[in-house]
Amino acid sequence: MTAITLPPDLLAWARAEVAAGRAESVEALVAQALQERRAEIEYVRGKLDEARASLARGEGVSLDDAFKQIDSWIAADEAAAKALLSAAE
Repeated sequence: MTAITLPPDLLAWARAEVAAGRAESVEALVAQALQERRAEIEYVRGKLDEARASLARGEGVSLDDAFKQIDSWIAADEAAAKALLSAAE
């Protein structure tokens, strides 16, 4: 096993988690955190791979078109919110 030195603040927090019964041990807490981080990274990498494949198939849109779509969604949400406020008056 490899020894890892945690910064004092993280070590104190990890020990407090163990003392409170929210973790079995500092080692288990660190292992869980690393597993969760690895899962997050793998998820994001998978999404990036999907996006790259989509672009390679020519399925992308220009940045200008994307911003126009986003602006359209925002305008629709603002109009809906305004309508709800008017109806509530």
